[in-house]
Amino acid sequence: MGFWEVILILLLAFIFIGPQKLPRVAREMGKGARWLKKNYTDFKVAVAKEVDGASADTERWDKKKS
Repeated sequence: MGFWEVILILLLAFIFIGPQKLPRVAREMGKGARWLKKNYTDFKVAVAKEVDGASADTERWDKKKS
């Protein structure tokens, strides 16, 4: 996103939300972004654990088969 796009978005936010509510809305958006990042990280870790466990199970199955 370029400089002018950011300026346009900020200008529109200022017009539609208003100067009094803008800091509160920005704070809430920051909290939401933090929540999404935390949950995404937790999900990624859980998937990695499952994949590692599945590959270990597959290796054991391959050893039993031979």
